[in-house]
Amino acid sequence: MRLVGGDETDGDRLHSGALTLRAPRAGDAEARFALGQDPTIIRMFGKDPAELPPWSREAAFDWVAEIQRHPHAWIIERDGALAGSIRLNNVNPKDAKARLGIGLVNHTQLGQGIGRGAITLLLDHAFGKMALNRVYLRVIEYNTRAIRCYEACGFRREGVERQSARVGDTWHDDVLMAKLAQDHRG
Repeated sequence: MRLVGGDETDGDRLHSGALTLRAPRAGDAEARFALGQDPTIIRMFGKDPAELPPWSREAAFDWVAEIQRHPHAWIIERDGALAGSIRLNNVNPKDAKARLGIGLVNHTQLGQGIGRGAITLLLDHAFGKMALNRVYLRVIEYNTRAIRCYEACGFRREGVERQSARVGDTWHDDVLMAKLAQDHRG
């Protein structure tokens, strides 16, 4: 395993315009630490900001290390600045499917098309090089910005998992969505 902040030559680098999906590199943990944990973003991840431990350099290092260990995860970078992470979890080669996970961590970058661009790059990779047939996800019901983004990327709603997420003392539904290779513009 490479050390966090090591050489960035391993893995696939996906790029389009000002947007890059890449392996972690030197300085990412410090950049992630500087961004902190925006309570609004944390809530959109389906977590209660009040229940999180204080943000620390160690937590930022762990965030980068987790991406580095994951076989299908990338740092999202826009114009040279860290914007978040994206990954394909639960990759199942037999059934040719995987679960998308994305998290932008800089509140000032929301609404600028970064998520949509990163998802498009990842789907091109998933349906192209990885030859997946299906990419699916779940999103908490009140994260309407993310739901609109997923729909704009071609994901379709497949169902609702009722009361599957507890944020604070309130139960919320998860919206289940997916996109098939046949629906993706190759």
